[in-house]
Amino acid sequence: MTATGDVVRLLPDRTSSTGTHEQFIIKLSSGDLTVEVEHNISIAPRVPVALGDHVVVHGEYVWNAQGGLIHFTHHDPQGTHEGGYIQDNGKTYD
Repeated sequence: MTATGDVVRLLPDRTSSTGTHEQFIIKLSSGDLTVEVEHNISIAPRVPVALGDHVVVHGEYVWNAQGGLIHFTHHDPQGTHEGGYIQDNGKTYD
């Protein structure tokens, strides 16, 4: 999925078996909904997002009771998954 929105909250990095993930929440442009973004910085560069930044996020959406999350916002080194990206301040991070 591809979503656009404004960064409304920055979260601490989270480390899991798949790597370290930069996390933040965006308020979608299409309505009053929020979604968490989990970007694997063990695979792709950190996105220097700041509160209020307008971003475009492309990745895999996973529903949860808090509004869901978007992950796989980076290239897939194994080539088994569609690559994603985050656009922030005119630059694409994948």
